[in-house]
Amino acid sequence: MLYETGPAVWGTFLAYLLATFFFAWLAQRKARGGAYMEEFFVGGRSIGPWVLGLTWIATSASGGSFIGVPALAHTNGYSMLLWIAGYVISVLVGFGLLGQRIAYVGRKTGALTFPDLLRDRYDSPMIGGVSGVALIILYTGYIVAQYVAGARVIEAVLGVPYLWGVLGFAVTVTLYTTYGGFRAVAWTDAFQAVVMLIGVLITVTFAISKAGGLEAIRAGLEQQDPALLSPMGPSNFLPIAAAISFFFIWPFAGAGQPSLMTRYLAADNPAGLNRALVLVAFYVILTYPAIILIGVTGRVLVPDLVAPDHAMPATIMAAVPSWLAGLVLAGPMAAIMSTLSSFLLVSSSAIVRDMVERNRKESLTEKQAKRWTLGSTIGVAAVCLVFALRPPDFLQYIVVFSGTGLAATFLTPTCLSLYWPGMNKTGCMAGILGGFTTFLAQYLAFGTRSFLDFDPFVWSLLFSLLFCIVGSLLGQRDDAEILVRYFDDYKA
Repeated sequence: MLYETGPAVWGTFLAYLLATFFFAWLAQRKARGGAYMEEFFVGGRSIGPWVLGLTWIATSASGGSFIGVPALAHTNGYSMLLWIAGYVISVLVGFGLLGQRIAYVGRKTGALTFPDLLRDRYDSPMIGGVSGVALIILYTGYIVAQYVAGARVIEAVLGVPYLWGVLGFAVTVTLYTTYGGFRAVAWTDAFQAVVMLIGVLITVTFAISKAGGLEAIRAGLEQQDPALLSPMGPSNFLPIAAAISFFFIWPFAGAGQPSLMTRYLAADNPAGLNRALVLVAFYVILTYPAIILIGVTGRVLVPDLVAPDHAMPATIMAAVPSWLAGLVLAGPMAAIMSTLSSFLLVSSSAIVRDMVERNRKESLTEKQAKRWTLGSTIGVAAVCLVFALRPPDFLQYIVVFSGTGLAATFLTPTCLSLYWPGMNKTGCMAGILGGFTTFLAQYLAFGTRSFLDFDPFVWSLLFSLLFCIVGSLLGQRDDAEILVRYFDDYKA
């Protein structure tokens, strides 16, 4: 065991896991009749604004937020406040740019998955298939990151070896995801979002107090390394160009996540998304600066870590009384579990809906759909588990790679597909492939800093936009019948 715990920690932690399974069971019992696929993948389009807002938060705030970000803050100090600042407005961009539009189009066209939106917009099985493949490839990294994060918490706090921790964690989340589908994921997300907020606020309060206040923290950091107090961080961690690019990355990378777009498809009323937006905005403003402070304070309280990703659990164990530690430790675990369940669901839906059912002459029967859903979810979980057996040093780098890769691939084609009647099949395919390939090429050639020290995402998004426009100008215009369905004011 890396950090001392006791029965209170174990008991509270296990109670949290039991409560999660209870909400999954309750959601499954409350599931509406209707079509199995619609219920399993979008909760029967009956998710209200408050639950929708909380599931959006819980999906967005992944193991990267609660494990990876504190690890980077522990290593790089207050520069992480500048690194994460742009994330605060990601909510406004996501809900404002795509939320109501996706909810409206989804209801009108019957789309159940993100690739459905693009496939039906152009009546193109190829676009649906390519979108599904790219989605699964990029979400593999994201899922691996969640496995690693969950196992790190279990390893650091409960003393379970990493291998057994990652196996147990993977099985636990896969079970309740396959059991209840989207409704179970949304309900458990809502519960987990509350646990996350309580955990963060308790931890930051106790950690700052334990360290002697903000001035004592500043003095402690200066004694270790004055660069921990600088905007650029140690070893020029955050150059000016990189800092600027993150103000661009977080809002648009967040908006371009298929797992978050799926939440809009599940809304019971598109107009209610405004209430969800207010809830999410307040939550993000409360949570993310506090997470950075936890990581920075941990540098003073627990300067020497076995692994950087232990920063959050180690700080909790050092600062929070043992009788509260179990509840607080459930916060990062809740973030990881909620995100992982959403990613598994999005990946399995891409296989079942977009690669299997939509390419058959007849729809899957309910029995066939259940078999495919179970098999694909377990299959994705197993493949990602294999990659997680050899974890990286810094979890957050995988999270940033996968998140920005998804947005570079899908954000521009999705926005133009929903708002520009002139966008056509050629432009959409060019934008998807162009964004995906230029993103991978830059990472392979330059790593995390591309031309002018900007993140590869910035250039990939611009390339994707260029490919979309050029492809649309060169390609054949879509049928008027399709455009009328998507654009109410379009005149054939």
